[in-house]
Amino acid sequence: MKIFVLILLSLLQVFAFDVGNGKSVIIMLESPQGILQLPDRNITVLPHPVYPKEGFAIIPIDYYKQPQRIDTQWLKADERKNIEINVINSSYPTEVLSVDNSKVCPPPEVLQRIALEKAEAEAIYNHITPERYWNKPFVRPIDSITTSEYGSARTYNGVLKSYHGGVDFRAKIPLPVLASNDGVVVLVKERYYSGGTVIIDHGEGVYSCYFHLSEFNVKVGDPVIQGQNIALSGATGRITGPHLHFGFMVQGIQTDPIEFMAQIETLFAQPLRVAQNNEKSIDR
Repeated sequence: MKIFVLILLSLLQVFAFDVGNGKSVIIMLESPQGILQLPDRNITVLPHPVYPKEGFAIIPIDYYKQPQRIDTQWLKADERKNIEINVINSSYPTEVLSVDNSKVCPPPEVLQRIALEKAEAEAIYNHITPERYWNKPFVRPIDSITTSEYGSARTYNGVLKSYHGGVDFRAKIPLPVLASNDGVVVLVKERYYSGGTVIIDHGEGVYSCYFHLSEFNVKVGDPVIQGQNIALSGATGRITGPHLHFGFMVQGIQTDPIEFMAQIETLFAQPLRVAQNNEKSIDR
């Protein structure tokens, strides 16, 4: 009877994590096996990049996700562990921008182009390459100051159009743009809104994005290494002036790139397991 009660208490133990909308949370696990089962999807547990006998999972939270509790289970073999993810409101600024009006209210002749480019990008982001190409923390693609934060509510020419899906760096033309980490180039293209665009697949559902470029130094299919010159900065697409837009898509969801890189960097410090690294652990 005592053994049964101990097993039941173990199954009922819940580990809680807070994460803002538009952010990602990395959960450290005791082994690289199994899946995290969320209400709407499953996330594969990945081997730790430094300690392969341990595991981790990246959970990106959509920008538009309202505050709520997401009940998650780590399932492996015949075991399960309950993990509670509490989505909280992130604080994001607002921006008022003036751009070419055609980039706010596109003429009818370019609407099909915009739709095709959107579908092409979604197909890329929703594909998860099982292989991991990186083995070190991600770095910024350019040594410059930030001019626009991720998540800003953006009003273009008096019309609220979107939120900012990446971070902007000041970049005079032309400055080298460097690969944030090792990967494979999956898109090199001039696009209507993002202008000159390069997208790199880093494996396991992680993509880095580089927009408004003036010149490309890579082509689709090229393997790249961290710090490689992949393009030159520019002022193409929907812009107010020369700059580099840098972003990440994780499992098909946009996420704050600066915060995501900081999360990845924690993997290269001493790993902290769910059962050891949670001040909000709850026994129920």
